Amino acid sequence: MKNTFAKKFTVCALAGVLGVAFTACGDDGSSSPKGTGLPAEVGDMAELETYECGMDVIGEKVYVTELEENYECDGEKWFRSYDQTKPSSSSSENTDNSSDSRAADKDGSSSDATTSSSSAKSSSSRPTEILEPEITVNETCTEVGACDAMVKTDVSTWHFVRKDDFGDDAEYTYTVDGKDLIVTIKSADGTINTKTYSMYNMESEAGVEMAFNAAKSTCKNGGGNDNKIKSCVKDTVKALPECNASREGFIGKKDSSSYVVCKNGSWEKAKEIDMDTYGKTCTNAEVGTRTNGVVTETNKYYCTANGWVSLMRWNWNVPKEAYFNPNITYGSMTDERDGKVYRTVQIGDQIWMAENLNYADSVKTPSLLERSWCYDNKTENCDVAGRLYTWAAAIDSVALYDNGNGVNCGAGVNCTMPKKVRGICPSGWHLPRFDGGYDDEFLILYNAAGEETSGKALKSQIGWEDCGNEYFGTDTLGFSGIPAGYRTSSGLFSAAGHLAYFHTTLTSADFSHYTTHAEYLSYESKHMGKQRLEKSDAYSVRCIKDSE
Repeated sequence: MKNTFAKKFTVCALAGVLGVAFTACGDDGSSSPKGTGLPAEVGDMAELETYECGMDVIGEKVYVTELEENYECDGEKWFRSYDQTKPSSSSSENTDNSSDSRAADKDGSSSDATTSSSSAKSSSSRPTEILEPEITVNETCTEVGACDAMVKTDVSTWHFVRKDDFGDDAEYTYTVDGKDLIVTIKSADGTINTKTYSMYNMESEAGVEMAFNAAKSTCKNGGGNDNKIKSCVKDTVKALPECNASREGFIGKKDSSSYVVCKNGSWEKAKEIDMDTYGKTCTNAEVGTRTNGVVTETNKYYCTANGWVSLMRWNWNVPKEAYFNPNITYGSMTDERDGKVYRTVQIGDQIWMAENLNYADSVKTPSLLERSWCYDNKTENCDVAGRLYTWAAAIDSVALYDNGNGVNCGAGVNCTMPKKVRGICPSGWHLPRFDGGYDDEFLILYNAAGEETSGKALKSQIGWEDCGNEYFGTDTLGFSGIPAGYRTSSGLFSAAGHLAYFHTTLTSADFSHYTTHAEYLSYESKHMGKQRLEKSDAYSVRCIKDSE
């Protein structure tokens, strides 16, 4: 292939805690919540710390009498619980008043009852809403003498009270009229005297300088600084509350577009998946469910046994079931060769496999020998995206040769193909035809999907790298094309998350014997297209059902 895409495999941070199986113990005389061996109440923190906070007691709460608060175990340490409902004194007793939690067998013997905890951290230990910054208004005030508070360039601040020649208070106010400086003096008895000074020329910088110095001197000589001018500045601060032990794991909104998480006593930048799945549980009972993002609602996440994973990019940890359109009613077929079951979908008059073929028996099918692979040579990747086949493997070239229908086709060998080729497909199914005419089965599919947006309609809704809304897959027909990438003849695996190639048959000898013709979907295209590819490279196979 000429245009090689760099392999891009993003493993997102996983959120959530696996449920833990534990065995219910008999009553040892203490008041023990849910048979965990923990008391319902302790005197102080020192006593609480004597009880181990491990995975077997995750989510359990103990009331600390001295602090009058519940403390909860997160699997590693005790922290102040978000749920402060005080437990009742009888909450830990067995409802059947039995002192032994083991169930008695009919013959009188007893057996330990094992309980599997499928819950993650107790939802009561975390708020479901992301913390918003708290607004704090700080006011800082300063006092300065009236003379020192005067500003040379602001005549309105030339205003003070000083002692006159008789020791009485006199109020001085300065104004400007054109070039003149006007001084208004209000005496203690209420009389007002106004004087005009033309000597300063208040329209010049030098004149203002002289007038200011004279006014300030007048103020100070009369004790004007004894009168204080108070000025206050208010500073509004938006900040999250302190990150302490009681807020460990909380997600907070730092500003309009960034989020932080409370870890080990300080706020740190939060990962997208952490803030987008905040407050949502992913327990063993919820594996296989989807959810939209808390912060970005268009983001989608999938609950696995190891926690939440993002569906907005390719991730080998996401099982194939997640890629099907939940709004489509699929059929199914079983490959009798190995018992594998595949989903199918009817599109117009055609019935297609709705997932990539994953057949690998090179003993029954010698054409597969050293001609098919799992991405990155990892068997578990085939369970997600099917296998990658060379063209010789896809058409089952050995079978074609043995049946006398042509030569052993493949890289370096040209041949004419029959109109219908079962190839590597199960019995009753065949490889899609390519002939560029009315019988071109991918062309029929392309037209059913709509010429302008065929790529969007045939791509799975998730798993493709984000190149903007105009390229998002809608999977409106249920074809569920996933970006499984390809393998080059040199052994390089590439383009998972970016490209999907599907083998077709050739009915014309017009093409070079080194090239085949495949249909493809791209992460940066709205359309489905055709492309000549190397026969020795390996691509996905989708089979179509034989017509009746």
